[in-house]
This record gives sequence, structure tokens and C-alpha cells, in this order.
Amino acid sequence: MNSMTDKNSIQARDEIISLHTGIMQSARRSVQDAIKIGGIIAEQKPQLEMKNEFNSWLKSLPFAENTARNYIQLFNYRHKTSNIEDLSTAYKKVSEIEYQEKQTAEERKRAMIAEFRKTGIKPAGWDRSLDYIIQKDKEQLERQKQIREQEEISRNNRVKEREQKQHAENIFSSALEQATNEIFEKHAERKTWQEKIRLSENGKEDSFMSAIVDYLATLYDDNRRIEACYNIIKICKNIAIELQRAK
Repeated sequence: MNSMTDKNSIQARDEIISLHTGIMQSARRSVQDAIKIGGIIAEQKPQLEMKNEFNSWLKSLPFAENTARNYIQLFNYRHKTSNIEDLSTAYKKVSEIEYQEKQTAEERKRAMIAEFRKTGIKPAGWDRSLDYIIQKDKEQLERQKQIREQEEISRNNRVKEREQKQHAENIFSSALEQATNEIFEKHAERKTWQEKIRLSENGKEDSFMSAIVDYLATLYDDNRRIEACYNIIKICKNIAIELQRAK
């Protein structure tokens, strides 16, 4: 504190110290003395704040700032705490009063907000804090809407992905089944045709005969097969002639 020459402030400080010491030594007058300290601090605050000396003066007192605030609150609610003998009970009473007042204030605010939303007209007693609440509620609703929309999009995407995966699996399974059936059908057809044109059991075991039959089975109609047979016969005859000449 830059100026401690103010006689009034010095006397106030000394009186506070005396009262606080009494509180610490005896509980008999604790609440009344605490209320008196709170009154002195409240009285000194405006004039010292004008000189920017209040904080320095407050630090010169023999207790912490939160204790000073408690004393001031006891003074502010003295009409409801002055008859209480125990200091801790008085502090508890102040906390209860402040909580009730805060709840009542919140209820009033919500009532005015509800009326404004219903009528579109700001009722008497409206202040900027209510505009702030309205804006925050609006932002909260918008955030909730965005979250719900995002969750719906994610849910739809998951359903779509599952459907696409299932569709792809069905297509693959169907294609695999069709390809397998075609393989078995072609194999069965080839086997039937092979059995049909073979003349003896010995022919079935002949690799050359099997090769010719397998080749003929790849042709798509009997006309091509007949033509191929004649070509094979022609080739075999030529080979036989050449082999006869080589002897």
C-alpha cells in the first residue's frame, strides 16, 4: 500500500486486527465480530479503490483474502446470520442463502427465456446475460443436430457398405457356382462323347486315341469334328507312306 498515512484506514485496520484476534481467541462473540469486520471492510473498500489502495490495504490484514470475503458476506447477510453463535454455522447459512438466491435467479431467467420463446417479445427485466444464454442454447441445439445428422450419415454408410459387400459376395458366389457347373457340364459332355465314339476298351487306354478324342471334344459341332477326322486320316496316311518309303 502506497499510502498508509490515512488515519481512518489505519484505525479501521487496527480495529479489524483487534476483532479478528478476539475471534481467534474466543467463539463467544465470533459471529458478531466477524459481521463487524465485514462491515468495516465494505466501508473502506470504495474510498480505497478510488486511490487504487484497497488490495494493498487488504493484504496488510492478518488473514487471507477469502477470509475477508467471508466476513463481507456475513455482513451482507447479517439480518439472517446475526443470531447464530457458531461461526462455521454462520458460513454454512450464507452458503445456503447464496445457493437459494442463485437457484431463484436461474429460475427467473429460465422463465423469462421461456416467455420470450413463446411470444418473441423480451419481457421486463431482460438483460444481456439472457441473450448469451439464448445464443448458447441455440449453438448447443445446432451441435446436437449436426451430431445426429453425422450419426445418421455414418449409419447409412455402414448399411450401404454391408449391402454392397453382400451384393459382391452374392455375385462372386453366383459366378463361381455358374463356372463350376459349366466345368462339370463340359466335363460330363466330353466324357459322354468320348465314351460314345470309342470302339473298344483298349482304345480308352491308348494315349494317342485319348489325345485325338480330347481334341475332337473341343470342337463345337460334328461337322468340324468330321472334317478334323478326315484331316487326321490324311495326315496319318501321308506319314505311313513316308515310313514305307524309308524302309
